[in-house]
Amino acid sequence: MATDSSADTGQRQERRAHLRVPLDVPVLVTARLDDEHNMIAMLVDCGRGGVQLAFSPATRALPDILGRRIAVLGLPPALQPMQRHFTGMITWVSHERCGVRFEKPLPLNEDELVRITRSL
Repeated sequence: MATDSSADTGQRQERRAHLRVPLDVPVLVTARLDDEHNMIAMLVDCGRGGVQLAFSPATRALPDILGRRIAVLGLPPALQPMQRHFTGMITWVSHERCGVRFEKPLPLNEDELVRITRSL
């Protein structure tokens, strides 16, 4: 499994309450902003408390999404056994990526999360 050792990610990790697990395979999800605008995104990493999403370079709305409400649809079924989507808030934005903090954590413990992401 890939490790993420960048200084920027290390600083973000210190502010997180939950472990984030980087994904080694592309997992596409739908990001629905404010219940109205859908964008396709790639799941970069996943934690009980949120995810990091990467968008196409053609996506132009990223600077305007900080602080907006978002629903992440299409997570692998093993990560969302009881819900169709997870809602949260966009907490940071960079050029083609953003961080999402879920309103409620994924219903998994960290060992289950690591096992599931390794099986993708």
